[in-house]
Amino acid sequence: MKSKRNQNSSFGCAPHQRESFGAGFTLIEMLVVVAIIGLLSSILLNALGPAKDKAKDARIMQEVNQVRDLAETMYNGFYPADLANSATTNANLQSLYADITAQGGGLRVILSSDRRTYAAYSTLNASVNDPTTGAKELQYYCVDSSGRSSILLKEPNPGLMANVASCQ
Repeated sequence: MKSKRNQNSSFGCAPHQRESFGAGFTLIEMLVVVAIIGLLSSILLNALGPAKDKAKDARIMQEVNQVRDLAETMYNGFYPADLANSATTNANLQSLYADITAQGGGLRVILSSDRRTYAAYSTLNASVNDPTTGAKELQYYCVDSSGRSSILLKEPNPGLMANVASCQ
């Protein structure tokens, strides 16, 4: 009669090891799965690029609007010359200049010669295609002292704003 030990063993393996042998994934299968996940994640990250630019542009636009609000609180018959200076001594304005720059924009404030009107604008991250040439063009978000705000396809010309600074 065979001993119990000999009946349950096969090639020196315990019964629970014998049953699970061969189950699981091979190294190649695991590498294929990791490669597919990497490919899908890179496609997803590329698709989210324009959404990141739009989010940054929304923040730039909100902060340019804050520049308008701040300028209105500084108005005392005329706007201070410090408003158009990126090296301003006003801490709130410095913060807005810095954050707009950090988001990829570039704030510029233009005062009229009598300092009674201004226009503030920044470049945006998202660009548009020119319908005639197909080339990518920058967009600018502009606000002015009359309360107007708009997205422009051409940078405002400071030379044309000597008498009245506006977003036109």
